[in-house]
Amino acid sequence: MVFSLSFKSFVVAAIALAGAASAASGNSVSIVGHSGVSGQMMFLGASGKAYILDKVENNPTHINGHPAWAVEYDYNTNKYRTMDVRTNTFCAGGMTLGDGRWLLTGGNKAVKQGGADATPGAAPYESYNGGHALRFLRPCTDESCQWVDRASNQMDKERWYPTVEPLSDGSVAIIGGMRDGGYVPSSGSNEPTLEYYPRKGDGNAVYVDFLSRTVPLSLYPHTFLMSNGELFMQANRETILWNWNRNSETRLPNIPVAPRVYPASGGAVLLPLRPEHNYRETVLFCGGMQMNNKQWGNEGGPTVMVTERPASNSCEQISPLANNPQYKSTDALPEARSMGQFIILPNGKLWFGNGIATGTAGYTNNPNQAGQPVGNSFGDNPVLNHYLYDPTKPAGQRWSHVGRARVGRLYHSSATLLPDSSILISGSNPNMDYTDNEKWNTEYRVERWYPDFYNQDRPSSRGLPNQFHYGGKGFTINLNNANEANNAKVVLIRTGFSTHAMNMGQRMIELRSKAEGSQLHVAQMPNNPNLFAPGPALAFVVVNGVPSHGKFVTVGNGQIGDQPTHDNTSL
Repeated sequence: MVFSLSFKSFVVAAIALAGAASAASGNSVSIVGHSGVSGQMMFLGASGKAYILDKVENNPTHINGHPAWAVEYDYNTNKYRTMDVRTNTFCAGGMTLGDGRWLLTGGNKAVKQGGADATPGAAPYESYNGGHALRFLRPCTDESCQWVDRASNQMDKERWYPTVEPLSDGSVAIIGGMRDGGYVPSSGSNEPTLEYYPRKGDGNAVYVDFLSRTVPLSLYPHTFLMSNGELFMQANRETILWNWNRNSETRLPNIPVAPRVYPASGGAVLLPLRPEHNYRETVLFCGGMQMNNKQWGNEGGPTVMVTERPASNSCEQISPLANNPQYKSTDALPEARSMGQFIILPNGKLWFGNGIATGTAGYTNNPNQAGQPVGNSFGDNPVLNHYLYDPTKPAGQRWSHVGRARVGRLYHSSATLLPDSSILISGSNPNMDYTDNEKWNTEYRVERWYPDFYNQDRPSSRGLPNQFHYGGKGFTINLNNANEANNAKVVLIRTGFSTHAMNMGQRMIELRSKAEGSQLHVAQMPNNPNLFAPGPALAFVVVNGVPSHGKFVTVGNGQIGDQPTHDNTSL
């Protein structure tokens, strides 16, 4: 279904931007705008545009006679355009496809005021069940694109809180979730299967026992495609490699200290893939919340008070394809945190922000629930400090403080990298519906964090191709002098789909290169599409740790299907 928009749907951000320019200094945070809908989900779509989505609720912004739950946000002007979506996107998952489209999938039932069940399509919210939904968007720069959300295009299984991970042929794996419920699933509401878009094989969902064993902490499993084609998955305490060609698993060690998936919500990220490490994958986890399965409870909430329970400060990492892979401790968080979120910067450092010091993700409208909500929230005491993690530094020196947020970001917050290497931050809404009278209200203020190099002279991105291939003839970047060339590299970043303290699909790869005078000869992508699945990405030239402005590029042939590969570039 394609929806038309009226002139009234183009809304100027409510927050004045007079001080924004002066606030754009290194390691600073500025409130820059108003999101129109609360930022439960967010992703970078096209030059100048990010897309923000909420669950169905009574947002003051309206479209076509009902509250809106999606906008296109212009991060240059800080204006938004409301967009219509047919189905409830509550706790959906999303990812890019090899043909450049974004897929948003899963969600919850049609609702009315207060999150109560509603007849599908009925006033006042006019929403439909999103549990089986497959919604598509081809991002644009001219404000013409719309979400395509057809009742005729559905998943095999109903999924609320699914993870979506891109695959080497430009398709995606849609993993886990629940059929109905609330805080955490029981075996009756859990959906322990995986399916694909486009469909593979007979099109039916595939049972994954790992997703049954990890109940009640089986939702939004942390998932990363590995270079051997298998999927690394982590949920509750368990870790596996899933061979999606044979539908079989290899068990890896259990994660120590604390669970990391929702609602424990530790940060998780695949460290930058670098040629000097032969592109070996390492996954880093930080924070989370330690409780046993009985304490997590069920759909109705936890069995113990969580809002005063401190989060973990532990950080662990694992290289899943190493010989005898084991979790290893690394530098602990400077401040314990759940719902903290990693964003990869083009210089290979990892921004870590958002989240809370006590409690978990989730909310309730029952003030007598054993979890002892603060207002409606199962989390409290937001952590405002932002940090960078540098995986290249010696142990004990990897964290540095890089600014302080203006707004506390609790449950249902999001963040994404922008092409200038700043970070757009939005959301926070631990409530059943739009709320403005609790300690933690529905949040619409948009922030932007600026890195320390933000105002420095940037390298040029001239010479970067519009399309990157898997192997084949390389290209050359002209730098100002030999010193710059000797300290330059080219990296690609998929910024991912941000929701629930994770950026699904986020990864960075550095291309092989060789300096010759003032020129940098750069290889194409490695000829293994598993290392970086096809689809849209940002490409950067980085000189002495300072990146160019990112260029929107296509990786692969721009289609869904097996990707052409060639011999690796000879430099």
